[in-house]
Amino acid sequence: MEHQNLRINNLEKSLSLTENRLFQEQKNSKQHTEALELRLSKIQYDLKNCQRIDQSQQSVDVFSEHGDQLRKFNNASKQRSSLSAIRKERLLIPMPTPTPATTISEVAFFAYMSQPLTNPSGEHIIKFDVLMLNVGNSYHPHTGVFNPPTSGIYVMAWSLRSRITERHSTELVVNSDVYSSMYSYSHNNDDQHNTGIVVVHANKGDDIYVRIKMDKHVGDIWSDAYGRSTFAGWKIY
Repeated sequence: MEHQNLRINNLEKSLSLTENRLFQEQKNSKQHTEALELRLSKIQYDLKNCQRIDQSQQSVDVFSEHGDQLRKFNNASKQRSSLSAIRKERLLIPMPTPTPATTISEVAFFAYMSQPLTNPSGEHIIKFDVLMLNVGNSYHPHTGVFNPPTSGIYVMAWSLRSRITERHSTELVVNSDVYSSMYSYSHNNDDQHNTGIVVVHANKGDDIYVRIKMDKHVGDIWSDAYGRSTFAGWKIY
């Protein structure tokens, strides 16, 4: 009987310890569960905050991107408006017509005698005193001499009018050298108009003129409204 009572006491102690351990474990388990729930709640809160921040950043990025596109569009519109204004101004304002410039390489002259030359003597330089064209300003009507402003190839032409029984031999002279000559003779009571044309290489400043030959000259050289005696020259290159 005593032995039985001892066993019962031991069992009761064992039960009490087991109950206490179970209670402690349940308590610890509850605390652990509460801690986990608290940590979970904090994690959920942090997650929501992160999501709000990300959405806000996306909104800022979208607004910035749209703002950049809007600025680019406005700038392009201003440029188009400016170009349109410039084009309109160009259409409204007439462009000046360019005036061709005369360079020293462009040389040409034309002159004629204002009146008949009466009975000229030999080696007389004929003065074609009415100047109609003088590009390069190189023909001098008061002397009858042409001075090329640049060296090159020139065409020289002179034309003389003679009347009844008049005859003249004329020479184209370059400096002191006779380059060519022309004979004019009127017969059968008719007027004659003769022309001499030469191509000459002339240097800058040369003296080029038409003169009466020493012999073979009789009568006058005519020039009036019915027929002019002329002298011309121009540079080829």
